Amino acid sequence: MIAMQDEGRTALAMALEAMPSYFAWGRGDGVWQNPPAMPTNGGPLIDEIGRSLVTLKQYVEPTTADDPTYFCTVPEGPNDNLLYYKKSDVPTKWLYVRSEFSYFDADGETVREVALFIGATVTPDTPPGHRYIPFSQVANPGYRLTLEYRRPSPRERKEEAEYLVLTL
Repeated sequence: MIAMQDEGRTALAMALEAMPSYFAWGRGDGVWQNPPAMPTNGGPLIDEIGRSLVTLKQYVEPTTADDPTYFCTVPEGPNDNLLYYKKSDVPTKWLYVRSEFSYFDADGETVREVALFIGATVTPDTPPGHRYIPFSQVANPGYRLTLEYRRPSPRERKEEAEYLVLTL
């Protein structure tokens, strides 16, 4: 049996860290009250609204709740146990990624699906430097690395962040 090595996982994290990536928001299926089971076969969102460029990538490593240097927490498992991570100055197999959605991004929409994409391209008419890309300006959605279906979450005029820790 072949086993993926931690060194290889760190190399994958380094490759992903070097690629532009986006968190995408979608409407999902408008009849959802509770999220359905999530597919694992990639592809676009059911009804994408737009996406925001990941602007923070940080190597992290597991730690504990009593570590005063912990950087972030993420829920895990059916009981939403919290996992704690601290920053690492050297590449690791854990990569924290974060994207900011501004006040008017997807204003008035209801978000039911969130995904992290790499390899996306935008249309030629997209203004340079834009971090939020409406779906109409996505030329190629790229590769979906993660997917989360959620309960309906109405967007209001506020800043929000999406983040996760990729465990490779």
